[in-house]
Amino acid sequence: MKSRIYRFESEDIVVSWDYVRCIHVEACIRALPAVFDRYRKPWIDPTLASADDVAAACEACPTGALHYVRLDGGATEQTPDRNTITVSEDGPLFIRGDLAISSEDGTAILKDTRAALCRCGQSRNKPLCDGSHREVEFTAEGALAQAALERGDGDTPEKGPLTIRVSDPGPLIIRGSAELAGEGGNACCHVRVGALCCCGKSKNKPFCDGSHAASGGTDG
Repeated sequence: MKSRIYRFESEDIVVSWDYVRCIHVEACIRALPAVFDRYRKPWIDPTLASADDVAAACEACPTGALHYVRLDGGATEQTPDRNTITVSEDGPLFIRGDLAISSEDGTAILKDTRAALCRCGQSRNKPLCDGSHREVEFTAEGALAQAALERGDGDTPEKGPLTIRVSDPGPLIIRGSAELAGEGGNACCHVRVGALCCCGKSKNKPFCDGSHAASGGTDG
C-alpha cells in the first residue's frame, strides 16, 4: 500500500496528511475552511484555529488521509463505539471503526479508524480507493437494494474489531460486527460476516456475487 505523508504543525497540534489516501472528499474544507484551503500553500495551516477544532476537522475525513497528534495534552481520536460501512454513490466504501485490514496471507496492511475501500476495481492503491472511480466513470447506487438488506442478521451492531481480508482475485472478506448503510442514511442492516464486491461488476452490490471470476480478476 502506497503512502506519501506531509505534516503541518502549530504549537498545539501536528496534522499529518497522506496525499495518496486523499480522494478530495473535502470534508475537512467544509468543516474548517480557514485551516484547510486548497488554493493556499501550504494548504493546511493549523495555527488558524484551536487544536480542538482542527482535530475535529481531521476526524471528519472519511478516508483516513488526515490524522493528528496533540502537543497540548488534548484529547486524541477515539475508536468509534460501533463499526460502520457506508456505501457511497458512484464511489468507495467508507468504513469507520476498529479496523484491521490484511492481505490474503494475513499480512497486516492497515490498522486505522477510518478508510475508503475501492469498489470500482480500478484503484492503483488497492484495497484503498485512489479516486479512479471518477476517471473510469464508475456508476453504482449509494443505496442498499432489498436483496442486500435481506443479507443482514437484524441485530444491533456490537463494539469490537472489524477485520477485512483482501482476497486476490476476489472480494473483501469482512468479519466482525458492523452497520452497513447506504449514503445519506439510507436503510441499513447489521452484518457479521460478508464478502463485499471490489471489482465493480457484482449485480448485488455491495455484496460479491462471483462476477469477478467471470471477468478473470478484480479489475474492471
